[in-house]
Order: sequence, then C-alpha cells, then structure tokens
Amino acid sequence: MPNFAEGQARTWTYSADAENIFGNGLEAYKQGRFDETLNHLGLLAEFPLNQRSSAGQFLLGKTLYRLGRFAEAINAALVLQRRFPTSRYLPNARLLIGDSFFNSKHYSEAASQYGRLLATQAPLGIQAQAAERLAAMYWNGQLKEQERTRLRQAVGAVRLREALFFGRARWYQRLGWQEEAAQAMQTYRDSVANGIFAPIAAVWGSDLTAYSPRVGERSPRLGLLLPLTGPDRRTGEELRDGVRLANREAGSPFELVDADTGVDYGNLPIATGRSGDVSESPASGLLRVAYGAQRLLDQGVVAIVGPLHSSSSVVAATVAARAGVPLLVPLAQQSGLDALGHSVFQLKTVSKTEARLLGEYATLVLGLEHLAIISPLSDYGLDFAREFTRIAERNGGQIAHSDWYIPKETTDFRRVFEEIRAAGLALMPPPVDTLEVVEEEPEEDKFIDTIDGVVVVVESFADAKTIAPQVHFHRLQTQILGNDAWWNPEAIRQMRPGERKNFDGVIFVSKRQPESAAERSFVSTFRKQFRRDPLYAATGYDATHLLIDGWEQGHRDPAALVEWLTTVRFYEGASGVISLSPDVRSNSALTLLKIERDKVRSLGTGDLPQMGAAE
Repeated sequence: MPNFAEGQARTWTYSADAENIFGNGLEAYKQGRFDETLNHLGLLAEFPLNQRSSAGQFLLGKTLYRLGRFAEAINAALVLQRRFPTSRYLPNARLLIGDSFFNSKHYSEAASQYGRLLATQAPLGIQAQAAERLAAMYWNGQLKEQERTRLRQAVGAVRLREALFFGRARWYQRLGWQEEAAQAMQTYRDSVANGIFAPIAAVWGSDLTAYSPRVGERSPRLGLLLPLTGPDRRTGEELRDGVRLANREAGSPFELVDADTGVDYGNLPIATGRSGDVSESPASGLLRVAYGAQRLLDQGVVAIVGPLHSSSSVVAATVAARAGVPLLVPLAQQSGLDALGHSVFQLKTVSKTEARLLGEYATLVLGLEHLAIISPLSDYGLDFAREFTRIAERNGGQIAHSDWYIPKETTDFRRVFEEIRAAGLALMPPPVDTLEVVEEEPEEDKFIDTIDGVVVVVESFADAKTIAPQVHFHRLQTQILGNDAWWNPEAIRQMRPGERKNFDGVIFVSKRQPESAAERSFVSTFRKQFRRDPLYAATGYDATHLLIDGWEQGHRDPAALVEWLTTVRFYEGASGVISLSPDVRSNSALTLLKIERDKVRSLGTGDLPQMGAAE
C-alpha cells in the first residue's frame, strides 16, 4: 500500500515528475480504473515530500473507498489527518471517513463525522454534503435517540435543525423527487434566516455537484485571512460573504481558503483587545494573524484578502510582502501600511489622503482662512489633523484651535466649543472707537463668524450625530467640513427635519458616489441572498472582483497580479471608487460631497464661492 511522507522531512519541494504521475493517477480514477490508480499512487509515494503528496494520500483513500475497501479507506484518511495537518483536503478526508463508516453500517460513527463537519470550519460544499447524509440517516431511522442527543450537543440544536431542513431538500433531489425537493427547500428558506446554507439555497438548481470540491482541482486559491470566531466573527463572516458572492457571480474561478484569525474563549472572562478584567495578550492575536498568513502561503494562494484591523494588517503585510503575494486589506486605514511592501494594497482611503484633499479644497477653493479642528484621540485622528494642518498652513490658512475627543465615548463637547468660541472672539476686530455709549453684547450671546471652517473628523457617523448639533448650539456661523465617515445617506434621510438642519451644508470627502449603480446592484443582490443589509461585505466583494478581473485578463500569478493592481484607476465598485498606483497603493479615489436637505450630492460649479466683480 502506498505510504506518503513516512519518515520524510516536513518541507516539500516541487517535482514535475510527481505532478505527471499524480495527473495520470487522477485520470485513471476518473475513468474508473482504480487498480491502475493504485499503481500510479505507489510510484508517487516513492518521491520525497512534494506538492502532490497530500493530494495523493487523499486520492488513495477515495480509490480504496470506490473499491469497497472501507476500513482501508478510513485508515488512509486518518493518515492524511496525522501526517498532513495543514492539508486542504482535511474536510474531504473527514467526509470520506463518515461515508466509509456509513457503508460499513456503523451509523453512529458516521453521524459523528458528519456532525463534526457541521460544528467546525469547513468548506460550504463539504458541509452541504454532510447535511444531506445526516438528513437521510435521520429520516430513515438509522440513528437512535441517544445518538441524536449527542449530535444536538455536538453541533448545537439550531445548526442541526438547519442542516436537517437543508439536507432533506438535497436528499430528495438526489433521489430524483424534484417536487418534494423544491417544497423542502422552500421550507428551509421559510424556517431559517441567514443560515450557513443560504448562499446555496439562493441559487438552488439541479446541479448537486456545483459546490462539491474535486480531487486535484487546479483552480487558483484565494486566501481569506479573517476572524471567523470570537468577538469580530460577524464582521469577518460578512466580509467572507462578500468574497463568496463575487466569486460565485463570476463562475467560481477561485478556490477559497480560510484562515481564521479569531479565537473563542467560550465562557471564560477573557477580553480580546477590549475592556475586561482579564485581557488576551495583544501578541496572541498578532501571532494568529502571522501563522494564518503563512498557512495560506503554504497552501499556494495567489492572493490574500484581509485581515480586519490595522495592527493585524501590519503583521500580515510583512508576511505577504516577503512572499510577493498581493494582500488586499479591506477595512484598515493605517497610514503607511502600503509602504511595507509593493504587494500590499489598501482598499479604504487613509487619513492623510482625505486630509490632503479637504485641506486643499478648504483653503484654495473655498478660501477659508481661520480654521478649527476637532479630531478623535486615535492614530487616524492624529494623522488627519497633522496633514490637514500642514496643507492649510502651506496654503496660507491658520489653525485657530485644535482639540480632541474619545470616539464613541465623549458626549459633552462644551469645553471644546467654548475654546473654539474663545479663539473666534480673539479674532474679532476691536469695537469702533466712539464717544457714544454702546451697550456691549454679552460674549456668550455673540454669534462667532471669524472661524471660517470647523473640521469635524469622526470614526463613525454616530459621533457626527453627536457633534454637528453642538456647532450650531454654540453659535458658530461657520462651514462644517468632514471626512469619509460622514457618509451615511440612509441615516440622513431618516432624520427628523429639525435634526437634519444641523447637517445641511456639510462638505466632506469620500470615496463613495451618490446614486452609485454598482452599489445599488450589490445591495439588492446581497439582500436577496442573505436577507439582511450589508455593512462591510461590499469591500470583500470589490477585492474579489478586482482579482478576478486581473486573472481573467491573463495576470495569472502573484507577481503579475501585483503589477496589474497598480494600474487600477477609478474602478467603480460596490464600496465606492478605487484607484491604486505603483507609488500609492492605498486607495486615492476621493471626491467632495455635500449634504443638502435629505440627500448627499456631489459638489458642482454652483458650490464655488462667488467671485467679486472687477473694479
């Protein structure tokens, strides 16, 4: 019997001969010549550890299964799990073990394997097959009540219920009962909201193998470096939903490979980067990112989407840059991240880029001279304030006052605005010298018009809703200027008229486009498939479509994709416009928008200041 990697070193080398032998064995397997397949695999096992060793071990198990040698097939799959702990075929191997137990009439053991696939991270196609098998065993009465209880405990009652609803529809379809299958699938859709099988249910058809991985498939692999467990799980899963949607729309050109950067401590009172009595060491999270990135590279991905936070992105960027593999960072706005390597790309705009455009417009176009800045106490806020100040002062502007607040926590801005008013009062000209007695207006009642603009930098629209009303409350007659986080047209539409007047006239920079056709189409499709509104998925969707576009244009290796990504100009995506370049690999596509009553619109020539008539 072939024995792959026994006693060999744990590092593998590429072998063209091994590739050819594996290809011959796979072809024989597809044609049903299983004894011939075993002969080819015997030759492959004689090679040192190579790029086809783990695939060969899995194909060995599949071949033995097809020959009816179920005990040997189980052993081959267990060897794969033991000797190749990072193999992409591990979920397939567990499914093979379950199928072998089932055909040996060991139903309890089979159900245990299928249940573990549903309870852990596994490709959706594998989980769909496990659900189908479990449903068949349930409805055929092949599982005793105590075995069903163990399954509910292992999988979770909610997920097991979903799997049985979905699996029954798959099972009926496999039996050729199309009407019953359609009814069962409708029952699943009506009974389960936002389930794990929703992407398949949304495109339900007659092709049962559409989501089944194939042995030896040559599709390029796209790595997802995202938190799929722990407190950031929902954000990570939504980004992954966006990636999956884009990949599926294009005919699934990429095989998606997950690397979970999250951790679930269960009921233990351990916080991960959040407040708590006991906190996880920041190094632990960064180590998971580093290991995850390296694991994806070891599996031969051509690009990586992720991770989530700026600190994690710094770690992933160093790993990806060293390998020359493109890393598309979806959400992080850390300035300078793209400088870590030529293969690192940020799809969000960074604070310095936003501040530069806003500073140029405020001083050179609007002609604002005396300005105040209110920024969050964060790296983003500090970078924004520094860059805006640099641009404004270079163009002849003056920062009359600059202040800080704690994002999502500070609610009382009285001190901040009192100091801005004081700076404005100091800029007012002295009263006219006259002998007449003039009653002086109390300072607190004066409207301040000497502060030409107040730059309000926020990290969430919630902070904008807190700060904007206080500008007017403190009697500042000024132009409010903002950053990209002011974009929230839906929230502005839903405001009461009295609340909305505090936002009327605000000018801010953004990569978003009002009435974007790409965004409307994406939101509509996402809602239909996942039955919820997207918050972050659009960026994962755009990252994947960019890579697919490059791949389909012939840029079919990491280095070629890197070069192609630097040529992307004004790509109109679901998350906004994206522009990259060899020198600036963070998104530089920004425009100026204005809030006008209940809408957000692009600035036009009518928004330019009036020019004085010539003398």
